Amino acid sequence: MLLTSVLVTFAAAPLGLLARYLPRPPIGWILALLPLAAFAAFAAQAPAIIAGERMSQAIPWVAAMGIELRFSLDGLSLLFTLLVSGIGTLIFIYTAYYLAGDPGMGRFYVYLTVFMGSMLGLVLADNVLTLFIFWELTSVSSYLLVGYKHDYADARRGAQMGLLVTVGGGLALLVGLVLLSTAAGSYTISEIIAAGEQLRASSLYTPALLLIFLGCFTKSAQFPFHFWLPNAMQAPTPASAYLHSATMVKAGVYLLARLHPALSETPLWIYTLTSVGAITMLIGAVVANRRDDIKGLLAYSTISKLGTMVLLAGMGGPEAPAALVATILAHALYKGALFMLAGAVDHEAGTRSLSQLGGLRRLMPWTAALAILSSLSMAGVPILFGFVAKEEQLYAAVDNGLPAGLDIVVLIAVVTSAVFGVLYAWRLVSGVFFGPLGSGMKAHVHEAPAGMLVGPAVLTTLSVILPLGLLPATAALLQPAVNAIADDGVKISLYLIPSELSLPLILSMTALLIGAVLTRFEPQIAAAPSPLPLWFNGDRIYDAAINGMLQGATSFTRTLQNGKLRSYMTWAVLALVAVVMPPLVLFGFNGLVLPNLAGVGPFELVSALLIPVGVLATLRARSRLGAIIASSIVGAMIAFLFVIYSAPDLALTQLLIETLATVFLMLLFAVLPVGFERLTSDSERARDGLIAGLAGLMMAGVAFAAASNMQFASISQAFRAESRSQGFGDNVVNVILVDFRGFDTMGEIVVLFIALLGIYAMLRLRPSVEPTRDDEEAPTPPASLDGATPPEHGQQEQQETASEPWLKA
Repeated sequence: MLLTSVLVTFAAAPLGLLARYLPRPPIGWILALLPLAAFAAFAAQAPAIIAGERMSQAIPWVAAMGIELRFSLDGLSLLFTLLVSGIGTLIFIYTAYYLAGDPGMGRFYVYLTVFMGSMLGLVLADNVLTLFIFWELTSVSSYLLVGYKHDYADARRGAQMGLLVTVGGGLALLVGLVLLSTAAGSYTISEIIAAGEQLRASSLYTPALLLIFLGCFTKSAQFPFHFWLPNAMQAPTPASAYLHSATMVKAGVYLLARLHPALSETPLWIYTLTSVGAITMLIGAVVANRRDDIKGLLAYSTISKLGTMVLLAGMGGPEAPAALVATILAHALYKGALFMLAGAVDHEAGTRSLSQLGGLRRLMPWTAALAILSSLSMAGVPILFGFVAKEEQLYAAVDNGLPAGLDIVVLIAVVTSAVFGVLYAWRLVSGVFFGPLGSGMKAHVHEAPAGMLVGPAVLTTLSVILPLGLLPATAALLQPAVNAIADDGVKISLYLIPSELSLPLILSMTALLIGAVLTRFEPQIAAAPSPLPLWFNGDRIYDAAINGMLQGATSFTRTLQNGKLRSYMTWAVLALVAVVMPPLVLFGFNGLVLPNLAGVGPFELVSALLIPVGVLATLRARSRLGAIIASSIVGAMIAFLFVIYSAPDLALTQLLIETLATVFLMLLFAVLPVGFERLTSDSERARDGLIAGLAGLMMAGVAFAAASNMQFASISQAFRAESRSQGFGDNVVNVILVDFRGFDTMGEIVVLFIALLGIYAMLRLRPSVEPTRDDEEAPTPPASLDGATPPEHGQQEQQETASEPWLKA
């Protein structure tokens, strides 16, 4: 059932293209049957999950490594699957009305369906590699959704920014998960969680946890990676309501909650999550009150609440897990509704700017009513589910189990965030629906279509009725999620209004009161200078990083690809030395055995001495002919060594190649000046000599280390033993070339053949020269005895050179 739900979702993605051929509003209701069916299927499992059962499904993937395509459904994953499929159903309906006149709506539905399948796979995955695959699929599908209107530069920039940040964090997450799996001895998440004590005692705990934090912080828009989320608001409103409020941005929070039993209760976990969460929470709350764009305000308020969730994940104490799951649910309800209502306002009024909106409560009464209720829930006003979640947050902040000093800081941060939450909720409602009519709106504004209000109405209704009559059922649904995060003894208790006066209730009412007072100064607060320094701007830092990377890549490429063959050779040799030398020096000479020189005769010594003599003579030669002859000494001595060591075929091959190369070089240099011209300075020659010396030492070291390595049996013995039986030959070298390494030999032959074709093409090349008027009028010279016209001396030289352009070059 678990794997089927994911695969069916992906398989049904192309059905979104039917939006091109079917009536627009009805197609949304038809396509919404897919997430609705998924919601019904997962909801049917709720009684079993509430009873304490756990569903699992595993399919072998890479059997040799013990990796399985494993999925699991418990309380935490059930909560997220219900949010993904339930809100997805409402978004599918909403999209049909929001994009009613858009010719690309079918493509948008395909992206939306792929994202839903990716998110379902992520929260159901019980294997770290499976989780990572779906993690990255959510980033890719989010990129497609944000960049849906790719004709606009802002949409392309927002999509690219979100992709680079989240995918970069995803790569860090992959390494962290692999380290975690190595420490636990399993890639199965449930087994990793069971090995909590072993993990916390492992030396891999710290690097693995830091890398996992990086992946979660980038995904859930935590400081300092929060800047990508406001830029992703360039996405169509259905994508913002689905991805950036209720589902994808909570993926990092989900993973932190999933790994909480195994990795929590250490100073690194507590201090990192509480500090990052608190900073993100406050930054989002403050900046939300300075945004003029509705979606920008909602984006920063989302950042603030995501920071609250990360803060709760890092807290100790018995109340934090319950507060976390309640906040996840409450935020999905009111923020999903508000994003869709913001889209309705933009759709009907033609703008999202608070400075150009106002007075819409008379023109859009249903939209205003839903927005007011959802905003009150966001502000934490009593009798709404947002208030219930805020009470849980304050209970967790009061009884947080943090070290002395940090506990007070966290409590103050939570209360401060609640105060600013009241203020930005008021800004949203008053700026859009109250006051005089805005000056930047369309001429004839009317209520949004009923189909566009279905989603906000359902979510807002849940925010109202859950605390009024369904709190016991809600607590029962959330209890398995709490059990997945904390010990079985932790219970969730949700109250509409606490039965007795307590410090959390006093703090909650105080936050509401202070926030209400601050609404009187809302214009001054919005216009006040930013409390953050000017350099503290994520967009600027991102742009500077991207521009610096591009400029660095450009400079690096210009340095490497400068059109000089010697430069290419230099960099290639340096790269080889840099890769080979460190491991060679560190590990290559372990157990080194000096060679036995007792069997070396005078012929070998003479050859070994003449080879470096030939090299030095080549370097010191003053003429090209002398350099060719000196280099031939090297080849001849190598061939002589082959003869000494009973390899006549290699000697013949070496002599043949050496002879042909000598003839070729003499023909080539015949058209060049006799002597050498020095074109490099002494420092350049010293540099080149150093590079050449390093390369020579490297190759000598590799050969020496390989010859003295006694850890393994020599492969030559295997070749000797198998040459007759497998290769049917007595000449081991020939059998190696044509049998054991036949494909390698074939590749070399192909390379030589291609080179010959290139040389042939160059030899056949003729310059195309158009005759000039002077050429046409010039008298024809007398013909020679064989009927040909004798060319002038200069023309003859030009023809000879042009017939061989590779010589000319």
